[in-house]
Amino acid sequence: MGSELILYKNAEGNIKIDVQLEGETVWLIQDQMVTLFGKAKSTINEHIKNIYTEKELEEAATMKK
Repeated sequence: MGSELILYKNAEGNIKIDVQLEGETVWLIQDQMVTLFGKAKSTINEHIKNIYTEKELEEAATMKK
């Protein structure tokens, strides 16, 4: 299955994020997560680290380098 690009924006139209959708998976880079959630990059990194530490997701299956 190919991938498609989806554009998200808030009600005011001032936040736009291009995401890559592959199957049922949405891929975002950390900077896109910062914009989407309105949090610092260090906060996003902390949450990602906790997800892997708690084994909610596998790093190899959810991260591209």
